Amino acid sequence: MGAPLWTAAAAWGVFFIANAQRIDVVPFFNDLRALYHIDYAGVGGLLSAYLLGYVLAQIPAGLAADNLPARRVTLAGLACMTVTSALFALTGRYASALAMRFLMGLSGAALYSSTVKLMLGVAPNRGAAMGILQSGAGAGMIAGLFLMPLASQWTGVPAAFLALAAATAVVLVAGTVWLPAGAPRRAAGEPALRQIAGIAGQRTFAALSGSVFLALFSAYGITAWLPTYLANVFGFGRTAAGAMVAVVNVALLAASPFAGTLSDRLGARSPVILTGFAVLVASFAILAGVHSAAGVAVTTLLAGTGLALTLPILTTLTTELFGIDRAGVAVSLNLAVGQVASTISGVLFGYVLDATGSFSLVWLLGLGVALAGFVPALALRRAESAHLTAAPARP
Repeated sequence: MGAPLWTAAAAWGVFFIANAQRIDVVPFFNDLRALYHIDYAGVGGLLSAYLLGYVLAQIPAGLAADNLPARRVTLAGLACMTVTSALFALTGRYASALAMRFLMGLSGAALYSSTVKLMLGVAPNRGAAMGILQSGAGAGMIAGLFLMPLASQWTGVPAAFLALAAATAVVLVAGTVWLPAGAPRRAAGEPALRQIAGIAGQRTFAALSGSVFLALFSAYGITAWLPTYLANVFGFGRTAAGAMVAVVNVALLAASPFAGTLSDRLGARSPVILTGFAVLVASFAILAGVHSAAGVAVTTLLAGTGLALTLPILTTLTTELFGIDRAGVAVSLNLAVGQVASTISGVLFGYVLDATGSFSLVWLLGLGVALAGFVPALALRRAESAHLTAAPARP
Protein backbone atom coordinates (compact mmCIF):
# COMPACT_ATOMS: atom_id res chain seq x y z
CA MET A 1 0.00 0.00 0.00
CA GLY A 2 2.89 2.39 0.71
CA ALA A 3 1.31 4.56 3.40
CA PRO A 4 2.57 4.28 7.02
CA LEU A 5 0.75 1.64 9.04
CA TRP A 6 -0.46 4.12 11.66
CA THR A 7 -1.83 6.44 8.97
CA ALA A 8 -3.76 3.54 7.43
CA ALA A 9 -5.03 2.53 10.89
CA ALA A 10 -6.33 6.04 11.62
CA ALA A 11 -8.05 6.30 8.23
CA TRP A 12 -9.51 2.81 8.64
CA GLY A 13 -10.89 3.90 12.01
CA VAL A 14 -12.61 6.91 10.40
CA PHE A 15 -14.44 4.64 7.95
CA PHE A 16 -15.29 2.21 10.75
CA ILE A 17 -16.86 4.96 12.86
CA ALA A 18 -18.73 6.57 9.96
CA ASN A 19 -20.49 3.32 9.06
CA ALA A 20 -21.09 2.06 12.59
CA GLN A 21 -22.67 5.38 13.64
CA ARG A 22 -24.91 5.45 10.59
CA ILE A 23 -26.43 2.00 11.07
CA ASP A 24 -26.27 1.50 14.86
CA VAL A 25 -29.92 2.39 15.59
CA VAL A 26 -31.31 -0.37 13.34
CA PRO A 27 -30.93 -3.31 15.78
CA PHE A 28 -32.47 -1.23 18.58
CA PHE A 29 -35.69 -0.09 16.89
CA ASN A 30 -37.90 -1.87 19.42
CA ASP A 31 -35.89 -0.57 22.40
CA LEU A 32 -35.95 3.00 21.09
CA ARG A 33 -39.65 2.79 20.30
CA ALA A 34 -40.35 1.91 23.92
CA LEU A 35 -37.92 4.54 25.25
CA TYR A 36 -39.41 7.42 23.26
CA HIS A 37 -43.02 6.12 23.20
CA ILE A 38 -43.24 6.31 19.41
CA ASP A 39 -44.40 4.07 16.57
CA TYR A 40 -42.26 2.31 13.97
CA ALA A 41 -42.48 5.24 11.58
CA GLY A 42 -41.08 7.47 14.31
CA VAL A 43 -38.20 5.16 15.13
CA GLY A 44 -37.44 4.74 11.43
CA GLY A 45 -37.11 8.51 11.37
CA LEU A 46 -33.96 8.19 13.49
CA LEU A 47 -32.26 6.42 10.60
CA SER A 48 -33.75 8.78 8.03
CA ALA A 49 -32.63 11.86 9.99
CA TYR A 50 -29.01 10.72 9.77
CA LEU A 51 -29.30 10.00 6.05
CA LEU A 52 -30.95 13.37 5.42
CA GLY A 53 -28.13 15.24 7.16
CA TYR A 54 -25.59 13.09 5.33
CA VAL A 55 -27.04 13.86 1.90
CA LEU A 56 -27.54 17.58 2.52
CA ALA A 57 -23.95 18.05 3.72
CA GLN A 58 -22.24 15.76 1.22
CA ILE A 59 -21.39 18.28 -1.51
CA PRO A 60 -20.48 21.09 0.95
CA ALA A 61 -18.18 18.59 2.67
CA GLY A 62 -16.54 17.77 -0.66
CA LEU A 63 -16.02 21.45 -1.40
CA ALA A 64 -14.49 21.89 2.06
CA ALA A 65 -12.13 18.95 1.45
CA ASP A 66 -10.93 20.58 -1.81
CA ASN A 67 -10.69 24.17 -0.56
CA LEU A 68 -9.61 23.72 3.07
CA PRO A 69 -7.02 21.40 4.63
CA ALA A 70 -8.66 17.98 4.23
CA ARG A 71 -7.26 16.78 7.55
CA ARG A 72 -9.04 19.62 9.33
CA VAL A 73 -12.33 18.62 7.69
CA THR A 74 -11.99 15.02 8.87
CA LEU A 75 -11.06 16.00 12.42
CA ALA A 76 -13.92 18.49 12.62
CA GLY A 77 -16.33 15.76 11.52
CA LEU A 78 -14.98 13.37 14.16
CA ALA A 79 -15.22 16.01 16.90
CA CYS A 80 -18.82 16.83 16.02
CA MET A 81 -19.68 13.12 15.77
CA THR A 82 -18.23 12.47 19.22
CA VAL A 83 -20.33 15.18 20.85
CA THR A 84 -23.59 14.55 18.99
CA SER A 85 -23.46 10.76 19.36
CA ALA A 86 -22.82 11.09 23.11
CA LEU A 87 -25.78 13.46 23.45
CA PHE A 88 -27.93 11.04 21.45
CA ALA A 89 -27.00 8.22 23.84
CA LEU A 90 -27.94 10.33 26.87
CA THR A 91 -31.16 11.98 25.77
CA GLY A 92 -34.57 10.65 26.76
CA ARG A 93 -36.56 12.95 24.47
CA TYR A 94 -37.46 11.96 20.93
CA ALA A 95 -37.17 15.46 19.47
CA SER A 96 -33.64 15.79 20.84
CA ALA A 97 -32.71 12.34 19.60
CA LEU A 98 -33.98 13.20 16.11
CA ALA A 99 -31.98 16.43 16.10
CA MET A 100 -28.82 14.65 17.25
CA ARG A 101 -29.16 12.02 14.54
CA PHE A 102 -29.51 14.77 11.92
CA LEU A 103 -26.37 16.47 13.25
CA MET A 104 -24.59 13.11 13.27
CA GLY A 105 -25.42 12.81 9.57
CA LEU A 106 -23.94 16.25 8.93
CA SER A 107 -20.82 15.16 10.81
CA GLY A 108 -20.61 11.89 8.89
CA ALA A 109 -20.59 13.73 5.57
CA ALA A 110 -17.31 15.39 6.59
CA LEU A 111 -15.56 12.05 7.04
CA TYR A 112 -15.61 10.20 3.73
CA SER A 113 -14.31 12.34 0.86
CA SER A 114 -11.74 14.18 3.00
CA THR A 115 -10.31 10.91 4.35
CA VAL A 116 -10.22 9.38 0.86
CA LYS A 117 -8.31 12.44 -0.34
CA LEU A 118 -5.84 12.26 2.55
CA MET A 119 -5.19 8.53 2.27
CA LEU A 120 -4.98 8.23 -1.50
CA GLY A 121 -2.86 11.37 -1.67
CA VAL A 122 -0.02 9.69 0.25
CA ALA A 123 -0.40 6.07 -0.88
CA PRO A 124 1.47 5.01 -4.03
CA ASN A 125 -0.76 1.93 -4.34
CA ARG A 126 -4.11 3.66 -4.33
CA GLY A 127 -6.20 0.57 -5.04
CA ALA A 128 -4.85 -1.25 -2.02
CA ALA A 129 -5.25 1.86 0.14
CA MET A 130 -8.89 2.29 -0.88
CA GLY A 131 -9.49 -1.40 -0.30
CA ILE A 132 -8.24 -1.01 3.27
CA LEU A 133 -10.60 1.93 3.81
CA GLN A 134 -13.55 0.00 2.40
CA SER A 135 -12.80 -2.90 4.74
CA GLY A 136 -13.19 -0.40 7.58
CA ALA A 137 -16.66 0.42 6.26
CA GLY A 138 -17.59 -3.26 6.27
CA ALA A 139 -16.25 -3.71 9.80
CA GLY A 140 -18.26 -0.70 10.96
CA MET A 141 -21.46 -2.19 9.56
CA ILE A 142 -20.76 -5.46 11.35
CA ALA A 143 -20.10 -3.60 14.61
CA GLY A 144 -23.31 -1.58 14.33
CA LEU A 145 -25.55 -4.48 13.32
CA PHE A 146 -24.05 -7.30 15.39
CA LEU A 147 -21.49 -6.32 18.03
CA MET A 148 -23.47 -3.47 19.56
CA PRO A 149 -26.63 -5.55 20.14
CA LEU A 150 -24.43 -8.28 21.57
CA ALA A 151 -22.70 -5.86 23.96
CA SER A 152 -26.00 -4.27 24.98
CA GLN A 153 -27.08 -7.55 26.57
CA TRP A 154 -24.52 -6.86 29.33
CA THR A 155 -24.23 -3.07 29.33
CA GLY A 156 -27.72 -1.90 28.39
CA VAL A 157 -28.69 0.09 25.31
CA PRO A 158 -27.59 3.62 26.38
CA ALA A 159 -24.18 2.33 27.43
CA ALA A 160 -23.72 0.62 24.06
CA PHE A 161 -24.34 3.93 22.27
CA LEU A 162 -22.01 5.72 24.69
CA ALA A 163 -19.31 3.13 24.00
CA LEU A 164 -19.48 3.97 20.30
CA ALA A 165 -19.23 7.67 21.12
CA ALA A 166 -16.13 6.88 23.19
CA ALA A 167 -14.68 4.89 20.28
CA THR A 168 -15.26 7.94 18.08
CA ALA A 169 -13.26 10.04 20.53
CA VAL A 170 -10.43 7.49 20.36
CA VAL A 171 -10.41 7.71 16.56
CA LEU A 172 -10.38 11.52 16.84
CA VAL A 173 -7.22 11.34 18.96
CA ALA A 174 -5.64 8.83 16.57
CA GLY A 175 -6.52 11.03 13.60
CA THR A 176 -5.05 14.09 15.27
CA VAL A 177 -1.77 12.26 15.76
CA TRP A 178 -1.49 10.09 12.65
CA LEU A 179 -3.51 11.48 9.74
CA PRO A 180 -1.25 13.21 7.19
CA ALA A 181 -1.37 16.93 6.53
CA GLY A 182 -2.54 16.35 2.96
CA ALA A 183 -2.00 18.41 -0.17
CA PRO A 184 -1.54 22.17 0.11
CA ARG A 185 -4.72 24.20 0.17
CA ARG A 186 -5.94 25.09 -3.30
CA ALA A 187 -5.85 28.76 -4.19
CA ALA A 188 -9.21 30.40 -3.57
CA GLY A 189 -11.18 32.21 -6.24
CA GLU A 190 -13.06 29.56 -8.24
CA PRO A 191 -16.77 29.69 -7.33
CA ALA A 192 -18.25 26.59 -5.71
CA LEU A 193 -20.83 26.08 -8.46
CA ARG A 194 -18.11 26.18 -11.09
CA GLN A 195 -16.12 23.56 -9.18
CA ILE A 196 -19.18 21.30 -9.09
CA ALA A 197 -20.15 21.92 -12.72
CA GLY A 198 -16.58 21.32 -13.87
CA ILE A 199 -16.89 17.73 -12.66
CA ALA A 200 -20.59 16.91 -13.00
CA GLY A 201 -20.70 18.18 -16.58
CA GLN A 202 -18.05 15.76 -17.86
CA ARG A 203 -18.90 12.57 -19.72
CA THR A 204 -16.39 10.69 -17.58
CA PHE A 205 -18.30 11.61 -14.44
CA ALA A 206 -21.53 10.35 -16.02
CA ALA A 207 -19.87 6.95 -16.51
CA LEU A 208 -18.51 6.94 -12.95
CA SER A 209 -21.75 8.00 -11.30
CA GLY A 210 -23.76 5.62 -13.50
CA SER A 211 -21.58 2.74 -12.36
CA VAL A 212 -21.93 3.73 -8.70
CA PHE A 213 -25.70 4.15 -9.08
CA LEU A 214 -26.28 0.75 -10.69
CA ALA A 215 -23.88 -1.12 -8.41
CA LEU A 216 -25.55 0.21 -5.26
CA PHE A 217 -29.05 -0.04 -6.75
CA SER A 218 -28.61 -3.76 -7.37
CA ALA A 219 -26.67 -4.55 -4.19
CA TYR A 220 -29.20 -2.82 -1.93
CA GLY A 221 -31.86 -5.02 -3.48
CA ILE A 222 -30.08 -7.99 -1.94
CA THR A 223 -29.17 -6.53 1.45
CA ALA A 224 -32.57 -4.88 2.00
CA TRP A 225 -34.84 -7.75 0.94
CA LEU A 226 -32.94 -10.93 1.82
CA PRO A 227 -34.13 -10.89 5.47
CA THR A 228 -37.77 -10.74 4.36
CA TYR A 229 -37.13 -13.42 1.73
CA LEU A 230 -35.52 -15.72 4.29
CA ALA A 231 -38.33 -15.16 6.79
CA ASN A 232 -41.23 -15.56 4.33
CA VAL A 233 -39.88 -18.40 2.19
CA PHE A 234 -37.62 -20.38 4.53
CA GLY A 235 -39.05 -19.47 7.96
CA PHE A 236 -35.86 -17.89 9.32
CA GLY A 237 -36.10 -15.87 12.52
CA ARG A 238 -34.90 -12.25 12.65
CA THR A 239 -31.56 -13.12 14.24
CA ALA A 240 -30.76 -15.90 11.78
CA ALA A 241 -31.84 -13.80 8.79
CA GLY A 242 -29.78 -10.85 10.02
CA ALA A 243 -26.73 -13.05 10.54
CA MET A 244 -27.05 -14.37 6.98
CA VAL A 245 -27.21 -10.87 5.53
CA ALA A 246 -24.25 -9.80 7.69
CA VAL A 247 -22.17 -12.17 5.54
CA VAL A 248 -22.42 -9.52 2.80
CA ASN A 249 -20.45 -7.12 4.98
CA VAL A 250 -18.01 -9.82 6.06
CA ALA A 251 -17.29 -10.55 2.39
CA LEU A 252 -16.98 -6.82 1.70
CA LEU A 253 -14.51 -6.46 4.57
CA ALA A 254 -12.41 -9.43 3.47
CA ALA A 255 -12.44 -8.89 -0.30
CA SER A 256 -11.90 -5.11 -0.51
CA PRO A 257 -8.13 -5.09 0.18
CA PHE A 258 -7.61 -7.91 -2.32
CA ALA A 259 -9.71 -6.13 -4.97
CA GLY A 260 -7.68 -2.96 -4.53
CA THR A 261 -4.38 -4.80 -4.69
CA LEU A 262 -5.52 -6.63 -7.81
CA SER A 263 -6.32 -3.34 -9.55
CA ASP A 264 -2.87 -2.01 -8.60
CA ARG A 265 -1.13 -5.05 -10.07
CA LEU A 266 -3.18 -4.90 -13.26
CA GLY A 267 -2.37 -1.22 -13.61
CA ALA A 268 -6.01 -0.57 -14.53
CA ARG A 269 -9.23 -0.27 -12.52
CA SER A 270 -11.94 -0.88 -15.11
CA PRO A 271 -11.30 -4.66 -15.59
CA VAL A 272 -11.88 -5.14 -11.85
CA ILE A 273 -15.06 -3.04 -11.99
CA LEU A 274 -16.39 -5.09 -14.90
CA THR A 275 -15.63 -8.26 -12.95
CA GLY A 276 -17.55 -6.83 -10.00
CA PHE A 277 -20.66 -6.31 -12.10
CA ALA A 278 -20.32 -9.87 -13.42
CA VAL A 279 -20.25 -11.14 -9.82
CA LEU A 280 -23.36 -9.08 -8.94
CA VAL A 281 -25.12 -10.54 -11.99
CA ALA A 282 -24.21 -14.04 -10.80
CA SER A 283 -25.58 -13.34 -7.32
CA PHE A 284 -29.00 -12.36 -8.68
CA ALA A 285 -29.01 -15.26 -11.14
CA ILE A 286 -28.52 -17.69 -8.25
CA LEU A 287 -31.32 -16.05 -6.24
CA ALA A 288 -33.69 -16.23 -9.18
CA GLY A 289 -32.80 -19.78 -10.19
CA VAL A 290 -31.84 -21.63 -7.00
CA HIS A 291 -34.54 -21.63 -4.33
CA SER A 292 -32.60 -22.88 -1.33
CA ALA A 293 -30.97 -21.51 1.80
CA ALA A 294 -27.61 -22.76 0.51
CA GLY A 295 -28.11 -20.68 -2.63
CA VAL A 296 -28.82 -17.64 -0.49
CA ALA A 297 -25.60 -18.22 1.45
CA VAL A 298 -23.60 -18.26 -1.79
CA THR A 299 -25.44 -15.13 -2.90
CA THR A 300 -24.41 -13.18 0.20
CA LEU A 301 -20.76 -14.02 -0.41
CA LEU A 302 -21.03 -13.00 -4.07
CA ALA A 303 -22.88 -9.77 -3.26
CA GLY A 304 -20.21 -8.66 -0.78
CA THR A 305 -17.46 -9.61 -3.20
CA GLY A 306 -19.20 -7.77 -6.04
CA LEU A 307 -19.40 -4.63 -3.92
CA ALA A 308 -15.71 -4.95 -3.02
CA LEU A 309 -14.83 -5.19 -6.71
CA THR A 310 -16.88 -2.11 -7.63
CA LEU A 311 -17.31 0.55 -4.93
CA PRO A 312 -13.72 1.08 -3.63
CA ILE A 313 -12.30 0.67 -7.13
CA LEU A 314 -14.73 3.25 -8.53
CA THR A 315 -13.68 5.68 -5.79
CA THR A 316 -10.01 5.07 -6.58
CA LEU A 317 -10.61 5.63 -10.29
CA THR A 318 -12.50 8.84 -9.51
CA THR A 319 -9.45 10.29 -7.77
CA GLU A 320 -7.24 9.31 -10.70
CA LEU A 321 -9.43 10.59 -13.52
CA PHE A 322 -10.12 13.95 -11.83
CA GLY A 323 -6.94 14.28 -9.76
CA ILE A 324 -6.40 14.39 -6.02
CA ASP A 325 -6.85 18.19 -5.93
CA ARG A 326 -10.49 17.80 -7.07
CA ALA A 327 -11.15 14.47 -5.38
CA GLY A 328 -13.29 15.95 -2.59
CA VAL A 329 -16.04 17.25 -4.86
CA ALA A 330 -15.83 14.30 -7.29
CA VAL A 331 -16.10 11.66 -4.55
CA SER A 332 -18.85 13.57 -2.75
CA LEU A 333 -20.92 13.82 -5.91
CA ASN A 334 -20.59 10.08 -6.39
CA LEU A 335 -21.67 9.50 -2.79
CA ALA A 336 -24.76 11.65 -3.31
CA VAL A 337 -25.64 9.63 -6.41
CA GLY A 338 -25.15 6.42 -4.46
CA GLN A 339 -27.47 7.60 -1.70
CA VAL A 340 -30.18 8.33 -4.28
CA ALA A 341 -29.69 4.83 -5.69
CA SER A 342 -30.08 3.16 -2.30
CA THR A 343 -33.24 5.17 -1.57
CA ILE A 344 -34.91 4.43 -4.91
CA SER A 345 -33.88 0.79 -4.73
CA GLY A 346 -35.78 0.10 -1.53
CA VAL A 347 -38.95 1.73 -2.84
CA LEU A 348 -38.88 0.11 -6.29
CA PHE A 349 -38.07 -3.40 -5.12
CA GLY A 350 -40.76 -3.09 -2.46
CA TYR A 351 -43.31 -1.91 -5.04
CA VAL A 352 -42.55 -4.90 -7.28
CA LEU A 353 -42.98 -7.26 -4.34
CA ASP A 354 -46.27 -5.64 -3.30
CA ALA A 355 -47.62 -5.70 -6.86
CA THR A 356 -46.63 -9.28 -7.72
CA GLY A 357 -45.93 -11.09 -4.46
CA SER A 358 -43.02 -12.73 -6.28
CA PHE A 359 -39.48 -12.61 -4.99
CA SER A 360 -38.35 -14.18 -8.27
CA LEU A 361 -39.41 -11.03 -10.13
CA VAL A 362 -37.57 -8.92 -7.55
CA TRP A 363 -34.38 -10.88 -8.18
CA LEU A 364 -34.85 -10.69 -11.96
CA LEU A 365 -35.20 -6.90 -11.67
CA GLY A 366 -31.94 -6.81 -9.73
CA LEU A 367 -30.34 -9.00 -12.38
CA GLY A 368 -31.40 -6.50 -15.06
CA VAL A 369 -30.00 -3.57 -13.08
CA ALA A 370 -26.67 -5.34 -12.56
CA LEU A 371 -26.48 -6.16 -16.28
CA ALA A 372 -27.13 -2.50 -17.08
CA GLY A 373 -24.02 -1.66 -15.04
CA PHE A 374 -21.85 -2.99 -17.85
CA VAL A 375 -22.82 0.00 -20.02
CA PRO A 376 -21.21 2.76 -17.88
CA ALA A 377 -18.43 0.37 -16.82
CA LEU A 378 -17.43 -0.16 -20.46
CA ALA A 379 -17.48 3.62 -20.97
CA LEU A 380 -15.13 3.86 -17.98
CA ARG A 381 -12.77 1.39 -19.61
CA ARG A 382 -12.49 3.68 -22.63
CA ALA A 383 -12.02 6.76 -20.42
CA GLU A 384 -9.34 5.04 -18.34
CA SER A 385 -7.53 3.83 -21.44
CA ALA A 386 -7.44 7.38 -22.82
CA HIS A 387 -6.23 8.67 -19.44
CA LEU A 388 -3.43 6.10 -19.23
CA THR A 389 -2.36 6.86 -22.78
CA ALA A 390 -2.20 10.60 -22.05
CA ALA A 391 -0.43 10.16 -18.69
CA PRO A 392 1.41 6.82 -18.62
CA ALA A 393 3.44 7.76 -15.54
CA ARG A 394 0.50 7.72 -13.14
CA PRO A 395 1.58 8.38 -9.53
